[in-house]
Amino acid sequence: MKRNRRLISGIYKVKIEVNKCDDVFYFTKVVLICLGATWSTPEPFYTLPGAFDRNRIIPTFNSNGLIFPCYNSTLVPHSFILQLSSEMSIVARIDIKQSDYLIQPTIIRLHNSSQLRAFFRDKRGEWIYYADSNDDGLTWTTPKPTTLPNNDAGIEAYVLKSGAVIMAFDNRNGTRQVRTPLTVALSYDNGMTWPYHRDVQIHDDDNATYAGEFSYPSLLQSFWSDSDGNDIHLVHTYDRLTIKYRRFNETWVKQGK
Repeated sequence: MKRNRRLISGIYKVKIEVNKCDDVFYFTKVVLICLGATWSTPEPFYTLPGAFDRNRIIPTFNSNGLIFPCYNSTLVPHSFILQLSSEMSIVARIDIKQSDYLIQPTIIRLHNSSQLRAFFRDKRGEWIYYADSNDDGLTWTTPKPTTLPNNDAGIEAYVLKSGAVIMAFDNRNGTRQVRTPLTVALSYDNGMTWPYHRDVQIHDDDNATYAGEFSYPSLLQSFWSDSDGNDIHLVHTYDRLTIKYRRFNETWVKQGK
């Protein structure tokens, strides 16, 4: 019996869902057993009105829990972090101070250390912002603008095997702007400068004069060691009708538009 418990605890995964009831959004925790073959009964996870998630959940530096980036969509939207234990219970909520109108944080870990950098979508449609934590998310610096524009649309950052940071974003600023072009950029100083940009999607595939809507990107790099093991995988919304998948590598981004 002990052997079975260890086996299950070694392969369980957790899925966080967002649900709505009487115009109140709340998180639901669903524990995945046996890599998706069976599921536990859903149970409420975080029920604060207005709370949302958007980007990747990352493990803590000592691997004893998770760092869950969230934001609140109330009258003055802002970002916060949930610290989770290995049993998926909430240990602490950390508000990112002075993050008003900065939402949907995407967090990367720097130098394989307890230093984190969070990038934010800007509701004012000006710039992608960033803030730092030197203690694994317990405290954060005041957010500052990067040189990357933001049009109040979703972003995501990811650290590649080379150490470069890749960012997917809509390359324009201003509120109520079309969500195009969808661009990827590379940084080799942890997001302080972005010397390489390449547009992934500018207009609809079958209509070169129609600037569609391409947004909410998610990035991942292959983890295997074959010849294509460094490929970068990107998914994003396509005109809010479907999801589009793109596959490329770091060299392709460096080649420019």
